Amino acid sequence: MASIRHIQRADGTTAFKVIWREAETKKQTSFTTDSDTEAELIKRLLDANGQSFTLANKAMQDIQSQTPTVAKLVTMYLEEKTGVEPGTKHTYEVMLARHIAPSIGPRKTGMIERKDLVRWFEQLQLAPKSKKNVHAFLSTVFNWAIERNLMEENPARGISSPKSSLKYRGATFLTREQFEILCDHIDPDYELFLRTLVNSGLRFSEATALDKADFAHQASGHYVIDVNKSWKRTPHGFVLGSPKTLAGVRQVTLPLFLTPLLDEHLRPLKSRDLVFQHPNGGRLSSGIFYARYWRPAIEAANAPEVTDQLLAEPRLHDLRHTHVSWLIAAKVPLPVISKRLGHSSISTTVDVYGHLSNDADLKAADAL
Repeated sequence: MASIRHIQRADGTTAFKVIWREAETKKQTSFTTDSDTEAELIKRLLDANGQSFTLANKAMQDIQSQTPTVAKLVTMYLEEKTGVEPGTKHTYEVMLARHIAPSIGPRKTGMIERKDLVRWFEQLQLAPKSKKNVHAFLSTVFNWAIERNLMEENPARGISSPKSSLKYRGATFLTREQFEILCDHIDPDYELFLRTLVNSGLRFSEATALDKADFAHQASGHYVIDVNKSWKRTPHGFVLGSPKTLAGVRQVTLPLFLTPLLDEHLRPLKSRDLVFQHPNGGRLSSGIFYARYWRPAIEAANAPEVTDQLLAEPRLHDLRHTHVSWLIAAKVPLPVISKRLGHSSISTTVDVYGHLSNDADLKAADAL
């Protein structure tokens, strides 16, 4: 019978040498590979074919010809998958094209190993959350393949990345003074937009999907926003769709000081007009807003000649983070904050923002 010997190389890597006595010549022969899966397969095929490498090699070629590549497997999954929004499917297709196909895509699924996927995962040049999303997608595909007897096990199971956190991603939490400096330098046509974002915690895609009918004027004088849609990317462009999760459908109350500003802004609009639009009307894209308004405002606020500089480089999404930091500083309970953000679970809010409430345990002790 064939046997496998582990060989430790000088560079610390391990090779696997399959050793057998060739049936035709009776001479001891060996084959070395970096893959323990390939070594095990060769050993099994040699034992099943009377130690004939010729027959074993033919059997391996037959097996490989029937085994899809990783890229083909992902394509098969996407072709069969139903009940997925067009934008989500497009995201999966982008993951395949950019992060899977160019690297591990050509590998046969029957020959790919955990260490191959660990190496691929570690080399992905993405933010932690994006890396996690790509890995989760590929792992889902492998589980789907197991259910259809296309694979025996999921080599992606258990691979993890450093926990994504706001600190790791370099989130910026603006003070109220910094936010006012930013508003002083933004185009006046979009000052109310910034104030709505930072005082609601809405995502950019949610805020730019709001129409006049989504704003309800309460007897208290407050405006309440009905968040029921957001912009979704599809292969054919952006369309209005449901928020990210069921919890994303929510109502958010705005502070009273925004009421007169919103009254003036909403008055000339029709019921289904977008409240925050592109300068020429229609959807306001994040790219346009960033290039024409956001970035110039930050540069102007940080200019050397400015007396009170912003002294920060916030992203658009940091207004959502800033909203949470202000609420936590005001002692608003995390469950309330979670509901305003549209998080499906309070654990998400705690994981992402819990570190901002670092005096909570002290307060709990003092309350006893």
